[in-house]
Amino acid sequence: MAKVVVIVEDTESLASSLAVAFENIPDVAAVIKHDPKSALELLRSPDSNVAAIVTDFNLPHFDGHQLIKEVRSLARYGNIPIIMITGEERAERVNSSYTPNAIFRKPFSVREVCRVLDELLR
Repeated sequence: MAKVVVIVEDTESLASSLAVAFENIPDVAAVIKHDPKSALELLRSPDSNVAAIVTDFNLPHFDGHQLIKEVRSLARYGNIPIIMITGEERAERVNSSYTPNAIFRKPFSVREVCRVLDELLR
């Protein structure tokens, strides 16, 4: 069964590029959510089976760290791998419980994000 990676990104072109790249990783399926609320709805669904999250810092409604805090509070997803992609300086200065497993600064290498994602999924 494929490992589901949720991409939380409100820029359609970036979300689509990441999805295409991630689906080139063996046994990975990408799901795009354009805002954190819809991503959380998916994660809270009893039949969700998400293996990792890739999120932007700047999102509609609340930022990437708030999303991480919400995700980590869900018993099933307390240790889920999370990668953050951002252009924000302030994204790296935060409480450690909301820290992603990896942070990529824009501009970033899609190949490098794929490499780290593949590593985190093992």
